[in-house]
Parts: sequence; C-alpha cells; structure tokens
Amino acid sequence: MDATADPALLPAWLTAGIAAYPHCLIAAPQRYSLRALDIDQPALIIPLQGRKAVAEPQLSTQIGPGHYLMVHRALRATVQNIPEHGDYRAWCIPFSWRLIDLARELLAVHAPPPAPGPNHSSGMVDILYPELQHVLAALARPDDPCAWDHALLGVLLALHRAGDDQFRLAHDLSVAARVRLLVAAAPARPWTSADVEAQLHMSGATLRRRLAEEQTSLRVVVRDARLHHGLALLQTTQRPLKAVAAACGYESVPSFARQFSARFGVPPAVISPSAR
Repeated sequence: MDATADPALLPAWLTAGIAAYPHCLIAAPQRYSLRALDIDQPALIIPLQGRKAVAEPQLSTQIGPGHYLMVHRALRATVQNIPEHGDYRAWCIPFSWRLIDLARELLAVHAPPPAPGPNHSSGMVDILYPELQHVLAALARPDDPCAWDHALLGVLLALHRAGDDQFRLAHDLSVAARVRLLVAAAPARPWTSADVEAQLHMSGATLRRRLAEEQTSLRVVVRDARLHHGLALLQTTQRPLKAVAAACGYESVPSFARQFSARFGVPPAVISPSAR
C-alpha cells in the first residue's frame, strides 16, 4: 500500500501547533532503514514532511503528509523514514495499554468487535482533525493528565467510527515486550532479574522459562530496551551521543554505538547529526 500526499494538505494549525512540542516529533535529516524495530504499544504516526514506510511479512505500507499510520498491536517491522523537500518529520502519538483497555471496554458495550485484520493500517488524517485539535490543547496543559487521557481516548473512538479499530483485538503482550516497556521507563537503572521479577509478579524460574519460550533472555531484552530508548532520543532530541548513551545506561559510548549499529543496521550518526 502506497499513500502519499502534498504537505500543503495539512492545515496550518496542525503543523504550527505540533512544532511547539519537538519531543513529540520524529525527525530524520537523511533516509535510513531500521531493521526488526519492536513497537510495543499502539501508536498513531502522522507524517508532516517526507514519507514513512513500514514493512511486515503480511503487509507493507508507505504514507506521506495528509495520511496517518496506525499501529494497532505490538509488532516487529522494518521501518524507513524518507525525507522529501528537507528533513523527514512526523508526529508520533503513543497509546498506553491502559488507554487501549479503556477504549476496548467502552466500545464493547456499544459495538461488536471488528473482524481480525492487519497489525497496522493507514487512512486520511482529516477524519481525525477535531480530535487532534483536542490533543494539541491537552499538550498545552501538561499538569492535567485527565485532559490528555480524554483527548487520546477521543482519537481512538474516532478511529473506531472510521472503521479502523483493530486495536480492540490487540493481543496480550509477550513477556519480552512487558520487560521492554518496564525498562524503557528507567533505562539507565541497573536492572536485575530480581527487579523485573518483583515488577512482573513472577518468579525467576518462570521469567527465565517464559523468555526462553520466546527465544530470548533477560540480558538480551534489557539491552534491546535500552537501545530502543536510545533510538527514540536520537530521533526526537539533539542530545550528543555521549548523553544519549548515558541516558540508556551505557558508560562506554563506543559500546553503545557498536551495539546500536548491530541491532538496527544503521549507526547512530545516521539517525541524528548531533550523534557524530
């Protein structure tokens, strides 16, 4: 599926409004491809400039300004950010699993669940304009988390009204994904098995067995979570590489850069010029 559009289709209130919140924007000065990127929670991605490409085994999608991409379930995909007429820029809105559960419970009372469909989808972003205005207003009120939840719930309900509500069928997270989300909240923390066991209310033997069933280990998952956090910092901030590595729990910058390149197939400096 290939959907591109003219940036002029985006209203000024959207592009100017979100520009005030750079931490919500993914930026790329040059084209790159990230292999086996784990996305552990639903998210709405709205390109402002350039194109986003997502490839799963069952579906490949490419979109540009005027369209949105919705990730409904946790997935692993190859992702490309493709600049056009300057840097690539996109607004990314993640949805916590708590909000997904709220939307699912509310909609279950009023509508039957959708037939099973793809992990991700795309559509014209103008169907979400009223709700996105509420999201921008909520961003201006960081001291009011209820307003933020209300605005994001409105986006999910608008997607449902448009028939794009596969998020209602999202599966339970794998143990690896649960650990990644846990570590992502404090990536610099020196995580131990005991820490994770306590947070997940799981014995050490069960944790090891469940991760082995998913063909991974705690060491690999913690490292993966830290590298994904580093990717997010490189995409949304101008921090130097040393600061990014430290924020991810790495004392050695070369070690972080080497593991990052091995994991995603691209060096940190390609993601952000400030990482050089």
